[in-house]
Amino acid sequence: MDWDWNGIRHFTALVEKQTLTAAAEHLDVQHSTVSRQIAQLENALGLRLFDRIGKRYLLTPEGERLYRHACEICKDMSMLQRTAREQAELRHSVVISAPPFVARLLLMPHIADFYRKHNDIRLIIQSDAALADLHGRQADIALRLVRPTQNDLAVRRIAHFSYRIYGHEGYLKTIRREDWRFVQIAVNTRFSRWFAEQIGEDADISFASNDFAAVKQAVCEQIGIGILPDFAVFPADRLHPVSLNPDAPPPEFEAELFLVMHEDVRRSPSVRAVADYFGAVFGKEGSG
Repeated sequence: MDWDWNGIRHFTALVEKQTLTAAAEHLDVQHSTVSRQIAQLENALGLRLFDRIGKRYLLTPEGERLYRHACEICKDMSMLQRTAREQAELRHSVVISAPPFVARLLLMPHIADFYRKHNDIRLIIQSDAALADLHGRQADIALRLVRPTQNDLAVRRIAHFSYRIYGHEGYLKTIRREDWRFVQIAVNTRFSRWFAEQIGEDADISFASNDFAAVKQAVCEQIGIGILPDFAVFPADRLHPVSLNPDAPPPEFEAELFLVMHEDVRRSPSVRAVADYFGAVFGKEGSG
């Protein structure tokens, strides 16, 4: 049986509105379109669905029996259309997971430029110190300060930077070296272990946090000396690299920023566009 599914929609509208004019206004079409759709549907079904009484269209017994089923079909069609729209929007949404400092200081300065080039993509930034589960689809892309070890993740090194030990100039001027206290980054990573080795087991830890924003604020508030990535420190902060050995220059720990995706999402054009954009801009900054 060959028919236009729009005929079902026109059929239910005409049942509810009873005249061609009212049904046409409801559907935002010409009344001749409604009349043609109804005629085609009746021909396809081999049934007379309406009795025409003046301008009114009243259901025949056959039409009465089909109306309920037609309503269900219209609901299913509406649900299908809504789901398709939602899926289209979902395809153009890309979720990026990044530590708060990385999101605020590395991602956000490029967002306006990204949208100038890709205004069809909606970015969703998940700023969280915890690592997103790419296998569980909590994010499409993750920016990570530590290289993941899972074999089924695609990993791209996109930037180089350094961690240094910083102190506020006011703290460095007023507190003797032997009285320095320290601000610890409370994560178990290579750079945190490096910092622990630099300050030693007997260091006086005055404050600890797993968030670099809190570590930086504590250092700026002169609570102690702490480790920070160099991209998080600006001249206005009045922070200076320090050496715990007065006979040696300030130490630094070289590090990298990784862009990580699950293999399954790499084929998505939207995800690829986001990954390529941020890989390119961070690569330029790192080479500069």
